[in-house]
Amino acid sequence: MSRHRVSARVHGPLSRLAWFLWYLAVLLTPLALTWGVIEPPDTSPGGALELSAGLVGFSALVVAVALPARLPWLIASFGIETVLAVHRLIALIAVALVVVHLIAVLVVDPRGLSILDLAHTTWAARAAVTSTVALGLVVVLALRRPGRQPRYEGWRLVHNGLVAIVVITAWLHVWWLRHLVSHFVLAVWFVGSGVLLAGLAARRWIWLPLRAGKFAYIVVSVRAVAGDGVTLVIQADGHPGLPFAAGQFVWLKIGSTPFVFEEHPFSIASTAEHPDRMEFTIRALGDFTELLGALRPGRRVFLDGPYGGFTIDGLEDAHGFVFIAAGVGITPLLSMLRTLADQEDRRRIWLIVSARTQYDLMLLPEVAQVQARLNLKVIPVVSSPEPGWTGEIGRIGHNLLTRTLPRRPHRLHYFLCGPAPMVTSVSHDLAALGIPVRRIHTERFGAV
Repeated sequence: MSRHRVSARVHGPLSRLAWFLWYLAVLLTPLALTWGVIEPPDTSPGGALELSAGLVGFSALVVAVALPARLPWLIASFGIETVLAVHRLIALIAVALVVVHLIAVLVVDPRGLSILDLAHTTWAARAAVTSTVALGLVVVLALRRPGRQPRYEGWRLVHNGLVAIVVITAWLHVWWLRHLVSHFVLAVWFVGSGVLLAGLAARRWIWLPLRAGKFAYIVVSVRAVAGDGVTLVIQADGHPGLPFAAGQFVWLKIGSTPFVFEEHPFSIASTAEHPDRMEFTIRALGDFTELLGALRPGRRVFLDGPYGGFTIDGLEDAHGFVFIAAGVGITPLLSMLRTLADQEDRRRIWLIVSARTQYDLMLLPEVAQVQARLNLKVIPVVSSPEPGWTGEIGRIGHNLLTRTLPRRPHRLHYFLCGPAPMVTSVSHDLAALGIPVRRIHTERFGAV
């Protein structure tokens, strides 16, 4: 048995409300302080727009940077896909506000375009221009990435470097202006925001790798599985294992040091009862998954995590579960099944898995190994069956769910994992069947 247990059941409505209020405070506090505590230097309509857009734009940058900083409680509250979606939304809001601020400055400031002459302008203006140019490059990089599909690690390195320049120079711009931070309350706020961002950066790029170094694992085996997948098995190297809850994920690093830049998130497929031995099944897509297939036993890897609130932890009073997966989305659900089997849990479980053909169905032999120890019914579904298939045909939808689920389906908890379109569609189908939203748990692959 595992020596420690880790709980991820912190993602209730109160937790989400608390995070929302905290981020709202970060966005609006400097604006409220400026207009409520001190007297702004320019109260004309143009000056008010310039100041307000600049303050909220800077605050939005702070929030956009803080969101993807791998805060476990935040990820458990909303899910990684929601966190990253909000991160992108707030970043777009920040860009729009910066553009409004820049236009207002050029209109209101009597120096006009000459303020952009870096050789003869102020340090505050130089910092602002640098931040704006770097922010524009971030936008261009983000827009061009989907079409060009550059190597992810290179894109991520440039993206993070540009974001660092944007935030640092934006902070210096506010500081060097002096007319705001000359007031004690606002000075405390902006120094605090700088300390917060520096602390998050130190945690993300120094403390987390150091922590990952304490959880080194050794590759035991790498094998191909049905559905064009690769299963990686690793063993703890001199420690009892990284505790996790069934359904969570980790960032996997391959290299001689935990400070290696290349890393990717993968759901754990093994039981949470034995964290000293972990298993991952990864769809063979991209350069990193090809690298995984070439790993040899004895190679060291490092884990950063665990993260996520997509877990059965804390649902001991649930009457049963319905697990629904498409493709490699079965991996966190397999972890749940294995954990429940090790705990000798006899509650009723339905597992509905879908793929294009029967040969694309992933990890069914592994499911069969634990099925004898569980009260489990497995329903595979294929959309384009090959000759000889006698199971369900089509897609997971209202008709299949109506035929499959028990008479009182609202008493069960539902866990959906797979591509975003499938998860969204099945979630709507379950809601139409009267399943309470609080009983539908989702994880969308491809969000990171």
